[in-house]
Amino acid sequence: MTTGANHGNRADGPDVMDARGRRLLIRVGVLAGCLAAGGCVGPVAVRSTRLKYNESMRVTNDQQLLMNLVRLRYADSPIFIDLPNITSQFELAGGGSDPGPSGSQTNFGIVGLLGRDSPTLSYHPREGREIAKALLNPLSADLYSVVSAGARIEQLLWMTLNDINDVQNAVRATTLVPRVPDDNAVFRRGIQLLADIDDRGGAEIGFSTNEDATAASDSIPTSQVGGGDLLAAAKDGYVYRARGDGRMTVSKRQRQLTLKIRRPFTQSPEMKEMAEIFHLTPGLSRYKIDSELEPGAESSSPLGVVAGDTIYLNLRSILQIMTFLSKGVCVPEEHARDGIAPMTPGPDGRPFNWTTVTAGNFFVASRKHRPRDAEVAVHYRGYWFFIPRQDVDSRSVLAILEILFALQESGETTGGPVLTLPAGR
Repeated sequence: MTTGANHGNRADGPDVMDARGRRLLIRVGVLAGCLAAGGCVGPVAVRSTRLKYNESMRVTNDQQLLMNLVRLRYADSPIFIDLPNITSQFELAGGGSDPGPSGSQTNFGIVGLLGRDSPTLSYHPREGREIAKALLNPLSADLYSVVSAGARIEQLLWMTLNDINDVQNAVRATTLVPRVPDDNAVFRRGIQLLADIDDRGGAEIGFSTNEDATAASDSIPTSQVGGGDLLAAAKDGYVYRARGDGRMTVSKRQRQLTLKIRRPFTQSPEMKEMAEIFHLTPGLSRYKIDSELEPGAESSSPLGVVAGDTIYLNLRSILQIMTFLSKGVCVPEEHARDGIAPMTPGPDGRPFNWTTVTAGNFFVASRKHRPRDAEVAVHYRGYWFFIPRQDVDSRSVLAILEILFALQESGETTGGPVLTLPAGR
């Protein structure tokens, strides 16, 4: 019995303590090596935070854009605040202790880690020339070659154009407080026909290269034109052309945005009807696209006169697009009744329902209580305004608007005030 007792004492003695010490020495060694190397914390921090920051940026960008659309519906000022920088610092601290077999503290035992994410957020209100240029300058027709790659052509034309060859797209809806109603039924029919052709692979918007029919120089003897002249002209967008009498002229080569209609569809009923609506010559395989606002652009043809092979676009600014989309906001009845939101009298004397000009493409619902099925929602003037998750069309319009806004913004910065907040304190 004495021998057994002595054996039990040895089991709790130096051998066990040595094993426990070795295990905890390994733990503390791993911790110390990790902290010293600096390679363990970073990858874990990126995996656990990057997508969360990404999703937060997406959600708040959508909320800010929707809030400004709602404000414009109430004829209130839109405000944009950027978050250009997020600086996040990750801190990791650790230590160890061992209470020992009798409760006494030792240098080894319990290993602890303490981590903290301390982000610093820099807010930049957009103001002055920076925001004015982005909001007020009309879009360029060249944007269609970029954005149409991921946008439905019907939505893109519907959002961004006041008219095509003088066929108007509810132009009065681009003003904050319209005095009379407007509609865009004929315009929407025309772009729907084009969208039907596009959905079947029969239409494409892109660039082609054309030469100006008017010579950019007097005729030059062919013998005086060398290889270096040809290369220099090509570099600047010009080309030498022989006249056939031993002389040459210089012509300007231009990139021209065009609508290509593939041959099986040039004589289709949809194309014929669309050409009639927009005053185009039917049966062509290519139509030039020009902005009415470009320097030197011709005016579109008078209503009812065939415009030929050119589609003249009257493009909107971002502010006009946003004001137009704001007409898709459903105004609560009490706000309409009390005159809180501007209303336009219709032919019957009742408030005109502006959501008819955006129906099928963009709609913002309103509700007194917070919605549960919202993709994006904002609270304004006592009501919740939201886009339901299942409304894919409205969500895609919001995404297109964000892309257009980003493309329209100037690359120049004004050095405006930046509000920096340490969010982890």
